Amino acid sequence: MLTPATITVTFTANYAGPHRICWRQCGVGAYICTNIVDCVGGGNVCSATVSIMVDPESCTPVCFEGYIQATCNPEGSPVDQVFWTSTFTPTPSCVQYNISCASDIGCPPIPAVTMGLNCNGTARPDVLPLPPQGAGLNICAQAVIPNLPAGYVMTKNGELCCSCSAYTVSLTVVCPTCVLDGTVVYHTDCNTKELIATPYSGNQSFLVDLCAITGTVQIVLGPEATGSAVLNGPC
Repeated sequence: MLTPATITVTFTANYAGPHRICWRQCGVGAYICTNIVDCVGGGNVCSATVSIMVDPESCTPVCFEGYIQATCNPEGSPVDQVFWTSTFTPTPSCVQYNISCASDIGCPPIPAVTMGLNCNGTARPDVLPLPPQGAGLNICAQAVIPNLPAGYVMTKNGELCCSCSAYTVSLTVVCPTCVLDGTVVYHTDCNTKELIATPYSGNQSFLVDLCAITGTVQIVLGPEATGSAVLNGPC
């Protein structure tokens, strides 16, 4: 969602009188030159505020550019233009957290009612017991989930929920009469940032291609299954 923000442009004014501050998103459209500030000149510092709209939850920094020019020069004239740039770097609240089982004896399942809500407000699914002392499950969240079952630890993992990667998930059974029952593949959707749980059963093998938030593919295996997730690069 776009929200108001400002850029403060500070410069040394050699000329006394009004100066225009023109701006635009870098390389996009014509300059907007509605900002005029009166400067005392003589090498003194002058400043102006530019009003912009930005999305703090975005994953992409936005570049703004412009120039300062005494209004004694016609608008659009290249004479005595002093250029400036500024970059807005978003700080999204939806970032990656890791849930892991720190207990040597294992941890219980996590019910959906405890898992709470995704960043977009939808409910997360149940999570099967995670392997003890394993890598855990990376999810997109805005805060630590309170009241996780005993043995679980949830911390920020230092990653954003911005990049997506292509994965190939391979699931197989360990014997001809075995089944995949109890196997679930978890991943976080690239667009909605929702935690997705996909269960597998039966005695056939699966080779599944996924596009997921980088680092969020996790396989919880049934007792008669093996599996792996291979990262293939960007989606």
